[in-house]
Amino acid sequence: MTADACPPNPAVIPRQLPFPPPWLVGRENETAVLTRTLGPLVDPASVVVVEGPGGMGKSTLALHWAHQHLDRFPDGQLYTDLGGFDRPAEPPSALSVLHSFLGAFGVAPAALPSDERSAAALYRSVLAGKRTLVVLDNAADLAQVAPLLPGTRSCAVLVTSRTNLAGLRLRGATSVRLDALSASEARELLAHQVGADRVRAEPEAVDLLLAHAAGLPLAVSLIAARSASRPDLPLSVTAEELRSSSSRLDVFDAGDGSADLRTVLSWSYRGLGFDEAGGFRLLGIFPLPEFDEAAVASLLASGTSRTAALLRSLDLKSLLHQHSPKRYRMHDLVHRYAGELAERLDPTAELVSAKRRTVDFYLHTALHADRRLYPHRAKLDPPVPKRGVRALEFTGEAAALEWFAAEHRTLPAVQRLAATEGLPEQVWWFARALDTYQHRQGLIHDNVETSRLGVDAAERLDSPVMLVLAQRQLGRACTRAGLLDEALHWLSRALAAAAGPEEQAHTHHDLARAHARRADRENALWHAEQALELYRRAGNQVGEAHALNAVAQQYTELGDHERAREYATTALSLHESHDNDSGVAVTLDNLGSIACGAGLPQEAERSYLRALELSLRQDNRFFAAEVTEHLAETQFSSGRLDEAAEYFKRTYELYVAQHRLPDAERVRGRLATLRS
Repeated sequence: MTADACPPNPAVIPRQLPFPPPWLVGRENETAVLTRTLGPLVDPASVVVVEGPGGMGKSTLALHWAHQHLDRFPDGQLYTDLGGFDRPAEPPSALSVLHSFLGAFGVAPAALPSDERSAAALYRSVLAGKRTLVVLDNAADLAQVAPLLPGTRSCAVLVTSRTNLAGLRLRGATSVRLDALSASEARELLAHQVGADRVRAEPEAVDLLLAHAAGLPLAVSLIAARSASRPDLPLSVTAEELRSSSSRLDVFDAGDGSADLRTVLSWSYRGLGFDEAGGFRLLGIFPLPEFDEAAVASLLASGTSRTAALLRSLDLKSLLHQHSPKRYRMHDLVHRYAGELAERLDPTAELVSAKRRTVDFYLHTALHADRRLYPHRAKLDPPVPKRGVRALEFTGEAAALEWFAAEHRTLPAVQRLAATEGLPEQVWWFARALDTYQHRQGLIHDNVETSRLGVDAAERLDSPVMLVLAQRQLGRACTRAGLLDEALHWLSRALAAAAGPEEQAHTHHDLARAHARRADRENALWHAEQALELYRRAGNQVGEAHALNAVAQQYTELGDHERAREYATTALSLHESHDNDSGVAVTLDNLGSIACGAGLPQEAERSYLRALELSLRQDNRFFAAEVTEHLAETQFSSGRLDEAAEYFKRTYELYVAQHRLPDAERVRGRLATLRS
């Protein structure tokens, strides 16, 4: 029987949309795309695919928008759940869905074609010229969707999927990707579900709950359902369960068997091939849910092309997202789920090897990057990386800084992973590799933390040299952080154990800096002079230049500007001869201070400006903040108050960004004085 012989009942207008979601939080930009693309009645409609990970609210967005725009589709709304991910049974066939849609338009059961091609042709004929919305929820792939596309642009099609349906885009579809809710949007969603009064009453508990939900709407809703089932208990009870749970995924359970986060995520995992599933699990080993392609290649001991193919496949299935070239991010809870699977399903030996490769990749890449930032550092031999690791190398300082900037949160986390895995030598090397970058960026608290781990690791190693180096580094970090008593403790221990003139010189130099921060001029000068003598004895001219400048600084503080200038000028010449730009910048800053003290403000400003230019070129934010303050003070002393105010403002912002709060407060006081 042909389609023409069995016309549908023209009086039947299908209204198949499920019950509308009670609210939609956020998603203003995405809603605007739907409204613009699935056009008004006067324009032809189109196809939109809403993509994103499981639990991100794709169906909620689609159904909320559909119910809000029923007037655009007077000839009906069709809906089906294609069961692409969330059904243990087989998803419905295209033929069964076509039969359902045709029946909704009044086609008699006896007239339904028995093959998919004929049914699809009849379906297109029935929809021809109609203003109908077709919602295809939870699609697995293009094969499920293609037979259900109308043959007319008078109809609109709204598809939701966890996969990247690139084939639909080739047919002109628009793609809308859903990402996590913002903190304020997640709070609003929780307030809708448990009540605004409960949310306002326990702000700290709510902050913790939402931090763990990480903007995943399903996770917020599961927390709400768990809390709503216990209305007499405060939200802090659920928050404490999250805090104390060995696996925070346990808490994301509605509590009545209807839904839990692991089950929802498992629907995506079940659709992976064998290699995809193994790669996905091992991504959970990374301590943070953001990584680049090179790190994954070493984690998996895999080739570049194979790694890229795996990541591309997982991206297409919304289990991670490429947010910049060769750089990927997983949702926090998806990442936690992958790690749970790895610990449960992968052999212990493979997990140990994969974690070691991860540690070695980040460590040796960091060492290569640090060598670009500080080429004059004494060369020591790090541990040999595990087979399969291909660390990155860098052509210059700018590339090294870019990599450090991308990984500065990951690297301390990998250092902690090394500590957990019982790798003290790697922990020690991480502390060393991070020191220069953390110092330059003003990450002073991170610097103290990673340096403390370095000392802990050194105490477990049978190496007096490594222990002295770690103690001295921690002493420097504490000096920068203003922890001067602790700094002197570690530096004194390092000096007592230092072997050879060069190691002793380094430690005297650091002790001079710590005493200078305490305004102990006598001890600062003595240690600086000891460092100078020992560097000369060791033949270390870069160290000699630093010590000359340290001596000059103390003579500046003592008011002997002529002698200070002599030492600093010699230091500058040595640093320049060794292309040591960081040393040049520090010495220029000191020459500015000497000129200020000698009553030469214009000369001082020229030195400060050159020092600032070099610091910014090196992205040395820690030192740039101090030079900017010196420059502001010089302008203030010269009566150029507007310029001084601008530089004080820049200084304040730099100190705040580096969490150097006492320094920031001091500069804020100077600004207040200028404005009064």
